[in-house]
Amino acid sequence: MSQALPRRQDVPLERQWAIESVFASVADWEAAFAAVEAEIPGLARFEGRVGESAAMLLEATEASSDLSQKFGPVALYAGMLSAGDAGDQNAQALRSRVRELGTRFNAVVAYYSPEFLAISPERLNEFYAAEPKLELHRHDFETQSLLRPHVRSTEVEALLAQSGEVSSGASSTYRALIDADLKFADAVTPAGERLPVAQGTIASLTQSMDREVRKAGWESYADGFIGMKNTIASCLTTSGKAYLFNTRARGYDNVLQQRMLPNAIPRIVVDNLLATVKENLPVWHRYWNVLRKGLGVEKLHGYDIPLYESPASMTTGRSPLPFAEASQIICDGMAPLGDRYVGPMRRGLFEDRWVDAYPNIGKGSGAFSSGTYGQRPFIMMNYDDDFLSLSTLAHELGHSMHSYLSWEKQPYPYAHYSLFAAETASNFNQAMVRAHLLATVTDRNIRLQVLEEAISNFHRYLFVMPTLAAFELDFYTRLETRQPVTADSMSAKIVELFRQGYGDAVELDEPRLGITWAQFPHLYSAYYVYQYATGISAANALAQQVLAEGQPAADRYLSFLEAGGSMYPLDALKLAGIDMTSPAPVTAAFGVLSEMIDEMEKLVG
Repeated sequence: MSQALPRRQDVPLERQWAIESVFASVADWEAAFAAVEAEIPGLARFEGRVGESAAMLLEATEASSDLSQKFGPVALYAGMLSAGDAGDQNAQALRSRVRELGTRFNAVVAYYSPEFLAISPERLNEFYAAEPKLELHRHDFETQSLLRPHVRSTEVEALLAQSGEVSSGASSTYRALIDADLKFADAVTPAGERLPVAQGTIASLTQSMDREVRKAGWESYADGFIGMKNTIASCLTTSGKAYLFNTRARGYDNVLQQRMLPNAIPRIVVDNLLATVKENLPVWHRYWNVLRKGLGVEKLHGYDIPLYESPASMTTGRSPLPFAEASQIICDGMAPLGDRYVGPMRRGLFEDRWVDAYPNIGKGSGAFSSGTYGQRPFIMMNYDDDFLSLSTLAHELGHSMHSYLSWEKQPYPYAHYSLFAAETASNFNQAMVRAHLLATVTDRNIRLQVLEEAISNFHRYLFVMPTLAAFELDFYTRLETRQPVTADSMSAKIVELFRQGYGDAVELDEPRLGITWAQFPHLYSAYYVYQYATGISAANALAQQVLAEGQPAADRYLSFLEAGGSMYPLDALKLAGIDMTSPAPVTAAFGVLSEMIDEMEKLVG
């Protein structure tokens, strides 16, 4: 941690993702960009003719879909370059050009939805009979029909499409601020050692066994955001107002309805989640007490959660877990899914360079899986030789394998699944790998570390994310009812929610805890965060089925992954055996958490 981060160009190639597999050079990217750009005006030839005949509907649909598929690698490459180094101005310029090109693309085809929805259901059935190739697009057409009341005229749709680049500006500004321009004071230990605080190092600092290091890192990170709170508040409210503008322009009741309707997810899913989490807060209160005892402190602080230090690890330290070893553990943990799953995943880890593993200057915090149809999936993360990093890698590999199998099984129109389904696949991997470790490892200290990581994951997805989801409901309700929203009002709301969750166990540093809302880029995608909690709930239920039933459950799960976007996410989960319109999966997830706390309590003594 005390070593300076390398520059991007100094990171060994084998530790970077294989961006050259997308385009060998920027010159090749430029050629592909120009080719897509040249084709966009030609899509205007279908304007006014989409519903003319079955053949014309098919041609217009396929032309737009084909160009979208060509656009995918162009956007992917620019995104990969800029993600590797947010300070690379040339990479940022490429990404900006991609956003502008995407806006032009959407503006040109803005006629499509209004004209498609002008086709009566009866005439559409005639089209299906006249042109069998339209059958491929039936689910997509049904999804578009859900949005019929909210699609406007061609002119209005064109204007809304042109507003896309402006609407995304707040998110882009926020990412540039926190990944490139926001600077943090060094964390200073009582011994005077100075440790750099950056997006790529904060996770290792806040997971340090040295409480003073955790404290210094946590406070420095929070203080950096506090220093920019008004700027970040402006970014978030501007992003929220962009969603609200689109919501009102399309006649939705609220932003939540706008975000959930395209995937046919009813409001009850969110309501059940928040209610069930609130009912089960005593489970978390019990964990805070175990954590307090394990740390030997009278009162916990924000920098103590969710870490647990066993007496053995405090004495001997934690054994390093190299990337290659973690990769093998993940492959072993996913073995119940067979070579259909493990084979490509192993090649991605050991041969095809799916993963950009280590931190460098300008590389952002967190982790994500990315990719596009016809390419390999890619993972960006900051691996730190520990169980938390192993779990993060397993999580992102869940996304990557979901993409791999969807792309392999589905045609392009259905190759991209919803976020709701995505978070199930990622959390499933973590649940399976965790079960493998707990079934094979007997060393008390390592078991504690596995449980520590597991509860850390549950803390993020079944405590922090529902807290942010409740915050989001309040945030958008305020915007929708024209109430003022400021940095201080958002911080006050977060503190109120954390106070309910922490009870009396945690000493609240209100300014620093309150700035939590500013640290999550997820909030720039409205109503995204609740899906982490539904995802971890469905994932643990599915993992229990696979571990109990074996191959039949594994086959059902693989069918869920392979479904891609060919069905609504709730239907795909029902295919695998899970009903997320019921609170039962969330309740069951708290049951899994409670069992882990039980074991941790026994190990603590």
